[in-house]
Amino acid sequence: MLVCIWVQMLQKFGKKASRIWSRIRVRVLVWRTATRKVVIGRFKKKNSMKKVRTGDQVAPNRIRVASFNVAMFSLAPAIAKSDRKWMDGVRGNEGNSGPKSILKPSPMHPATVIGNEHLPKRVSINLPENEISMAQNRVLRSPICFPLIGWVDDGSRSILDVLKEVDADIVALQDVKAEEEKGMKPLSDLAFGLGMNYVFAESWAPEYGNAILSKWPIKRSKVQKIYDEQDFRNVLKATIDVPRTGELNFYCTQLDHLDEDWRMKQINAIIKSSDQPHVLAGGINSLSGSDYSSERWNNIVKYYEELGKPTPRTDVMNFLHENKYIDAKHFAGDCEPAVIISKGQSVQGTCKYGTRVDYILASKGLEYTFVPGSYSVVSSKGTSDHHIVKVDFKGVDREVKRTKKTKQSIVKVTCKYCINLCKDV
Repeated sequence: MLVCIWVQMLQKFGKKASRIWSRIRVRVLVWRTATRKVVIGRFKKKNSMKKVRTGDQVAPNRIRVASFNVAMFSLAPAIAKSDRKWMDGVRGNEGNSGPKSILKPSPMHPATVIGNEHLPKRVSINLPENEISMAQNRVLRSPICFPLIGWVDDGSRSILDVLKEVDADIVALQDVKAEEEKGMKPLSDLAFGLGMNYVFAESWAPEYGNAILSKWPIKRSKVQKIYDEQDFRNVLKATIDVPRTGELNFYCTQLDHLDEDWRMKQINAIIKSSDQPHVLAGGINSLSGSDYSSERWNNIVKYYEELGKPTPRTDVMNFLHENKYIDAKHFAGDCEPAVIISKGQSVQGTCKYGTRVDYILASKGLEYTFVPGSYSVVSSKGTSDHHIVKVDFKGVDREVKRTKKTKQSIVKVTCKYCINLCKDV
């Protein structure tokens, strides 16, 4: 009898224990089900904003651009050989007085003053006196920058040498020579020596024109007669793929060298045909009034009159400023001592007259900004009758965060017994 009682008690206890264990299992099941209904993980790599390499290409901290009128490679070769003979076949070490000019007159002015024996002596822009100051028999020096003492050019430099010193990522070249029958030499030699891609467009004469060089791929390019089909000058437009930063639209041009009215037509046509923000670089060949004092301006006007050139004007640069173009000169750093700033002038000159005619400008809406203190005029060291203009840009960082989409997992409860137990719980 006693044994039966114990057996019944153990059965009741077993049933209660089984019921308790069942409830515990249900609670665990409900908890697991509930937790799987919500987000269970966000997969995010650490340091996701770190720059990611694509081969050897990373987003540059700065983009250096430059503009240079190479004077048809007539004053220096594109690339010098060890024997100092000219690469492009223009001349050797001796027996040649140099290439002849093949400049064509603009449709607006069929005659030029080239060849006038009464013109003042032409001098190098690297000398302490520019051509205007020499003609006026006085030295115009800036109280800020002085000539580099002891600096002498031995005449052995090439265009490649001076551009290597500039170390630009993108270069706008004007007055370039490229012979198609010779594999686009000497321009192709220069591009190869710099390790850059290039595009070229004939402008004012066969085999002569504008070029754009880039260390990065040139995705698209096109050439446009600036004003109309009668205009023999052009604007060369290239879209450059800057690694992990985005596209940069870069324009190279050289406007008319004599007539401001014609230049106004040209610059207006460039602006109207430009549907994308861009960098405009090259020989604008117009003056900016803010660069000169009234005394310096009067000296320039007087000298132009002596040459028989049209009176200098500022219409083109004023028009560009009205259209929200930003002038790189406003981001100037220390000037190079070898390039003189004339008295009464706030900037270094870029041509043999000591005036500034070569520019780098950024249009409205460009997703690149000038780096303060990066603009300067670099001496061409006797390789051209123009100096090199350079400036640095900073682009928008377009690094993409690499994240995985949130994963969700839902478990559907179908057991009626479990559902009822959940209610009881």
